[in-house]
Amino acid sequence: MLRILSALLLVLICVNFLDIPLAETIARIMGRNFLHSQVISNLPDLLLGVTVLSTFACWAGYFLLARRNAPMATRFMASGISIPLAFAAKSILKWIFGRTDTRTWLTGTPDSFHWFQGGRNFEGFPSGHMLVFTPIFLLLLEVFPKLRLPILGAWLALGAALLLTEYHFPGDVLAGAFIGILLDYAAKNLVRRKITRFP
Repeated sequence: MLRILSALLLVLICVNFLDIPLAETIARIMGRNFLHSQVISNLPDLLLGVTVLSTFACWAGYFLLARRNAPMATRFMASGISIPLAFAAKSILKWIFGRTDTRTWLTGTPDSFHWFQGGRNFEGFPSGHMLVFTPIFLLLLEVFPKLRLPILGAWLALGAALLLTEYHFPGDVLAGAFIGILLDYAAKNLVRRKITRFP
């Protein structure tokens, strides 16, 4: 419970005090022409494909490992649940919070939450990429423990890329990671209770 409250406090601090100054600094350093260039304009379009492929891979891994009675099979099942759940959650939460996305804010629209009016330019919170990729990275950390540092580095690099390309404010990214961790934890507990214990 203390960890959940700490994470919520960190997100609130970012939203209220850090998001705007950091976004202004990034816009100044990177330049607005880069932020709206074709090089980075298609990033969000890949998320559904990543979700479908990773979910398929998790369930394929589960069925293959279950045939061998491998204990890791249930972990793949949990990820097969948490990844599509994360994709659905990001769509619902973006609609609920309706936060101005960073690129819209850069055009002069005030940063604010438009409750239950999300869509188009009001879908910045939470970061869908961070929300969906977090269960994927958590699975990779368990499957490849010797590659912990590169996996953590890739996770952090994703967060940094979302900030540097001005797709999200820091609070959006942290909230996405936090919710992704919660969904992964919930899926693991669900599978643990219904099927078997994780090793």
